[in-house]
Amino acid sequence: MLLYKNTFENLKTMNCNFPVEDQFYADENEAIVADGITRDPIGLDDLAAYTFEEMLAKYPRPSGAEMAAKEICQTFYKSSGSLEEKLKKCNNNIKKLNEKNIKVCDYLQNDLYGAVASCIKIEDGVLYYAYICDCGVIIYDSQGNIKFQTDDDKVLYADPYISKIEIPWHLPEARVIIRRDFRNKPNNIKDGKCVSYGAITGEREALNFIRSGKKKIEKGDLIAVYSDGFSNFLHEKDFINEITNFNKNSFEEYVNNQSKTNYDSYGKEKTIVLYKI
Repeated sequence: MLLYKNTFENLKTMNCNFPVEDQFYADENEAIVADGITRDPIGLDDLAAYTFEEMLAKYPRPSGAEMAAKEICQTFYKSSGSLEEKLKKCNNNIKKLNEKNIKVCDYLQNDLYGAVASCIKIEDGVLYYAYICDCGVIIYDSQGNIKFQTDDDKVLYADPYISKIEIPWHLPEARVIIRRDFRNKPNNIKDGKCVSYGAITGEREALNFIRSGKKKIEKGDLIAVYSDGFSNFLHEKDFINEITNFNKNSFEEYVNNQSKTNYDSYGKEKTIVLYKI
């Protein structure tokens, strides 16, 4: 049973005509959550030199991140085949979107449009899942115990090496290095392992970073498909209590209160789709 689906907007931008860069599609058996790759403000290179309000004013509208996330969800809905085949079609359509809108990729304000995503299909007591990067899927049993959770590939594999870059993120040189050298680069091998992360950008190499699998599910299980904005919630006792004893108003009040109390951990844009078996 599809229990709940919603995007909670970023508290700092929700009243600023800011693009909603998380998108989702969900029906009784399938769902996808797509999280658009944040764009650079137009004409602002050193981000530390500007206020939040100045960067907000220069943020692109429409946003390529929002466009990409919407395209992925629409393609998923319209496509047939396995989850991996659907994500491949999503990547092909993002390639077309980029061919139309990005003449030369500079990895800054003319970076490729793209998004990360996670998706599921429920069929005959089995949960099929596929994801790329830090969107994910988690399964709880009826008592709220975690049975399975997808890995955050960026945190596990790429971030330990990205953190060694001595140039700070606010400078354009750092953002170019990360997007050019660590995104969709299966041959970025350090210490005998790939330390790149994936994103649906239309690049053929993105397909190397789609992870998939299947898990048996049982009556009473809870399944969440989420963007990374929900990551810090998923192991919290109060969050688990809210979803195991689900009430829409109580759940939304809890999420909103957490977001206001600790913005850095909980307040950014986030999407969740919940199922109960």
